Amino acid sequence: MLFASVGIAAGCKAGSSGTTTPTPIPTQSNRAGVDVLALGDDFIVGLGTTTCGVPPGVASSCNTSPSDPGVNASVNPQGWAQMFGGYVASTPRWQPSGFTGLGVNFALTGDAPKPEGPGGDLLTNSSQVPQLAGFVTTIRSTNIKTLIVIQSGINDVLDAFYSATCTGGGGTVVGGGGATYAAPCTASGTTLAPGGNARNGTLYAAYSAILADMTTFAGGEPEGVLVVGVPNLGRFPFCITEFGSSASAQCTALTTDAQLADTAIQDAIADAADKQIAYVDWYTFLETNPTYYGATYFATDGLHLDNGGNTVLTQQVVQPAFLAAVNAGTLNMSKAVAPPGSAR
Repeated sequence: MLFASVGIAAGCKAGSSGTTTPTPIPTQSNRAGVDVLALGDDFIVGLGTTTCGVPPGVASSCNTSPSDPGVNASVNPQGWAQMFGGYVASTPRWQPSGFTGLGVNFALTGDAPKPEGPGGDLLTNSSQVPQLAGFVTTIRSTNIKTLIVIQSGINDVLDAFYSATCTGGGGTVVGGGGATYAAPCTASGTTLAPGGNARNGTLYAAYSAILADMTTFAGGEPEGVLVVGVPNLGRFPFCITEFGSSASAQCTALTTDAQLADTAIQDAIADAADKQIAYVDWYTFLETNPTYYGATYFATDGLHLDNGGNTVLTQQVVQPAFLAAVNAGTLNMSKAVAPPGSAR
């Protein structure tokens, strides 16, 4: 089940709740409180934490599918998105507040030309973007504001890297998911900047479509959309372990791909009709604070964050960016002072 302060109910992993019959939707200026909808991939689910574990040993409570997303804080309290939802709920000016996890493990963002793996993509998974309008309508039926958090792009960078590896070796990308460096051709053909222009890539197209969807909600766009960018995967432990050094050709390529992905995401934000969108620059934070590339912040697969890595992402990256966007007026929410002990 999904849940939020307004009692959203749907088929996904969380606590139990009731349903709310929608009533006339008021204007943004009359709404109070904040419900957080967290949309994305396995980093939104929180793979790598003590609760969820890492592939292939993911805990059953953290298994997801395109029709069954998750997870909420009652299932995985160590995930960064779940902790961020708790942070919002702890601030009196954003109460009442609830959190709904809409992450699907291994999902791409969308628009890849070849068949995807079992995670599908945010754009077409029945439990993700297609359900947002219904969720927002339910939230707004009780006069509560909506914050949509999106983190998607890491899987797209990996897919683009494996797709290029396949074609660079004379192969043909066929799709299906599960690509590796040794067997890359089951990638889905994601492109980041064909011809040197990020606006020509499939990641830009997917993000543009997702952000355009925000303008179709009854009562207008969400009061806030927070988009977390892609970190430098070329310096993640998995890359160094597999290829020997962050200076290797493969890790250098992943660094470039991460930069191109961030350009695509930021271009989509700049071009969006909805202007209540804030970007969270995870890449720059890690480059400025390279200690957090250390293996102690990652799960055993060297890709997903462990409990400590999730805490850093929440408290030192996302929360400060969120507060800055609120206080700057980018997000249409009441200004608030962070509770004691949290990021400011």
